[in-house]
Amino acid sequence: MAVRREVLLIVALLVMIALLVKVVEFFKVDVVEADAREFVMEDLNSRYPAAEIGVISVTPRYNMYEDRYFEVKAKVTKNPDSPCPERIHIYYNYPVQNFVPQPADVITSGCEVCTEGICVVAFEEEAVIASHTFEGTSPVQSYIDNYPEAEPQAAEELDTWIVMWNSENADFYYTATIHRNGSVLEVQRTEK
Repeated sequence: MAVRREVLLIVALLVMIALLVKVVEFFKVDVVEADAREFVMEDLNSRYPAAEIGVISVTPRYNMYEDRYFEVKAKVTKNPDSPCPERIHIYYNYPVQNFVPQPADVITSGCEVCTEGICVVAFEEEAVIASHTFEGTSPVQSYIDNYPEAEPQAAEELDTWIVMWNSENADFYYTATIHRNGSVLEVQRTEK
């Protein structure tokens, strides 16, 4: 009779364990990429309300418990229409995996790019800064000084950046062509 009670107790414990496993699976959140993007955009909007923001990439990952999460890389550009836009990349894990956030990557700051080492103009903000600070771009800088309301428009074409500086108050505009390697290919004044 004692053996029978022990067997019943073991069976009851196994049933309880199975029920607990099912309850845990029921409440386990299925994380989807859209949730990660939405979370990041909401956070960026609240932290950087006046900046230009966006998600660059979303990569699925698995933690040591085989739970899926997403590593999200986002960009924040402060003063995007100025001669000196500031760009940073911010990294998120969604859902949060630890309490230590990854440090942000500063892409542009202080209106300087390619100050040391090998130069790669990879981002629009770098091209905008290069278009008026690199050697050979002094006419563009003079244009910006004379027409402070001038705004840049940058476009990427193959291995080059085309940056146009235009002011509604001027009868002309400038276009600077910058190679990805940091060399200034052309600075051209165009009458309107």
